[in-house]
Amino acid sequence: MDIKKIYITLFILIFSINILYAQDDTFPYELKNQDLLLIPLGAGLSIGSEYLSGQTDHPDICEIETLKRKMINGFDRCATYNWSSRWADRSDLSRNILIFSALLSSVPSAFQGEYSHTITLGTMMLESLLLLRNVTYLTKIITHRNRPYLYNTALSAEKRYEFYKEHSSFSFYSGHTSAAFLAATFLSKVVTDIHGFSTSTKILWGVSVTAAALTGYARYKAGMHYPSDIITGALVGSAAGYLVTTLHRKSRKNRISINVFPHHISFRLYF
Repeated sequence: MDIKKIYITLFILIFSINILYAQDDTFPYELKNQDLLLIPLGAGLSIGSEYLSGQTDHPDICEIETLKRKMINGFDRCATYNWSSRWADRSDLSRNILIFSALLSSVPSAFQGEYSHTITLGTMMLESLLLLRNVTYLTKIITHRNRPYLYNTALSAEKRYEFYKEHSSFSFYSGHTSAAFLAATFLSKVVTDIHGFSTSTKILWGVSVTAAALTGYARYKAGMHYPSDIITGALVGSAAGYLVTTLHRKSRKNRISINVFPHHISFRLYF
């Protein structure tokens, strides 16, 4: 089966589950005072990190000729045998599908006329992306790690340099993977927080995380990232998605809830 068909199928599943939840449930999020500063601050930091990235020294063709895969640790060395622009394109597609799907998490609220909910979710997603982008860029600048394909001696130095000019950012950690896991976590947690755990939300978690993992695999196959880049990106992206949604949960005065029913007692502790 063509990889693009797999991605399209995953998107349809994510979209269908998302739209399925157009009913009126309790909305658990709210914007807070710090949100007035977070987006402008994030945008400013993003511009600054972009500038710093442009000022960072990059290897020229002479340096690339000296790079050998034995310089890479044993765990990550397998990535230096990979190079594929097709897989790089596939990673773009899967990442974009997940980000777009996460943005669609606000659609059911708009269908109900709850535009304030749509604004809240959209703001949360924007903050998540800005936070992740800044952390990713700064980490790349600090670590200064070359991409795996630069060590792929099966390619000429000229070809590696030509490809590098198109994809000049550094390797650690994988921005595509982190963005994909951010979107997967954000989308799945938003739907679960609003509607609770169910068979559908469990499927949503499984499908979205699978799509994010496919993004990481595509980056590996493209020769763009090492396994350690992908693992780190997955952890950072998931943490960012979880953190932003958790920080925007409505404050609860009563954190303990006890309900007595004829056949059972329900006990909940809210965080």
